[in-house]
Amino acid sequence: EPLNNYDNVITACRAMIDRRRWNLSHSRVTVSTVGVTPKMRQLTKDLPEVNLALSLHAPNQAAREKIVPTAKMYPIQDMVDALDEHMTALLKPKSPDGTFGTNERKNAGKKKRAMIEYVMCKLKIL
Repeated sequence: EPLNNYDNVITACRAMIDRRRWNLSHSRVTVSTVGVTPKMRQLTKDLPEVNLALSLHAPNQAAREKIVPTAKMYPIQDMVDALDEHMTALLKPKSPDGTFGTNERKNAGKKKRAMIEYVMCKLKIL
C-alpha cells in the first residue's frame, strides 16, 4: 500500500512534477490506494493536483473485508467521500481511476457501478 509509505510517496511525486527534475504534468502522476482514508485526505492537502486511484476490490463492505485485510478500518463510504474531496480539490472534471479486483461474480460490476454512479470516473476491471 503506497500510502502506508506516505513520506516517500510524496517525495517521489514532488520529484516527478518538479520542473527541474522530471517535469511531468500533474495529470500524469497517479497515486493508487486500497483506501487508507486518513492518508488520502492528507494527500489532498499536500498534493491536490495529482490523481488518486482507489482500488475497491469488491462492490460492498462485507465482500471487501474478505479480500482486503485493512477493509475493516476503512469503510467504503469513507473512502468514496475522501476520493470525492480529492477530486473536488483538483478543480477539474472528476476522472479518478477506480480499479477493482477480479474474484467476483458477474453482477458485482453492476453493483460497483451503482455504488459509484454519482461520481464520474473511469472503471478498470482487472
